Amino acid sequence: MVASSEARETRDAHPGWVQTLTQWASRASLGSAWAFQIGVAFIVAMTVATMLVWLDGSSWPVAIGAGAIALLPALVAGGAALHLARALAQSSVQRELLMVDDELTGVCNRRQFLRLSEREWSRCRRYGDDGALLLIDADHLRRINDSMGQRCGDAILLEVTRRVNATLRQSDLLARFGGAELAVFLPHTDPLGALDAAERIRQQVASAPFRWENAHVVATVSVGVAHVHMGQASLDGLVQDAESALQAAKDAGRNCVRATPIQPRRSGETRSVTS
Repeated sequence: MVASSEARETRDAHPGWVQTLTQWASRASLGSAWAFQIGVAFIVAMTVATMLVWLDGSSWPVAIGAGAIALLPALVAGGAALHLARALAQSSVQRELLMVDDELTGVCNRRQFLRLSEREWSRCRRYGDDGALLLIDADHLRRINDSMGQRCGDAILLEVTRRVNATLRQSDLLARFGGAELAVFLPHTDPLGALDAAERIRQQVASAPFRWENAHVVATVSVGVAHVHMGQASLDGLVQDAESALQAAKDAGRNCVRATPIQPRRSGETRSVTS
């Protein structure tokens, strides 16, 4: 499944009390801003009034009028400041939403993927569930960019993403990890299952040439596979394992799958170790 929809589900999955608390905090911030502006205006008005009364104790109407005149610009300025604050807040939210998806491929970007994967990795560690990470590199994409142009390279990366996505389950997380790399988190997937998924991806990408204008371009991927285990202190450990496996696939000539050795996922568990 394309991970952008997964990201939207995550944003909507917060408990109701969290959303309510967030709304209250937002309203309180706006209220504080209003109170600040009114307080400043009140101090200005009272200062002017006091000065007028001190100069002429019989000039109360003048003092009140001066206070009102001083208060009005402050309220107008406060309203303008609040309007600007709301506009900036809306712009920030919209910018955040746009930053969730990769512009070229339409799937999650690296930042959002790591946020979602952190949740899945923690769940695997907490409950002893299986989980795996695949790092997928489009082989020689830079060479294709140099020889056939950036537009061709972008089209190939987009098609690679589509073919990878076609092999995934609804619960799998897909993202563009950076450059020519894609990443997939596979929840509820043991090491052998992750290897099978990686091989399906490799075969799917290499199954047919890519059509670009009047040419057919052969493209392949290298895949590194790592699974969640007790030796990882954080999600970074899983990512490093997958990067090591991906480098091994590149060193082996590309268009292949390599995995890190299988390690126990729970304390006290013994599992066979393979390369």
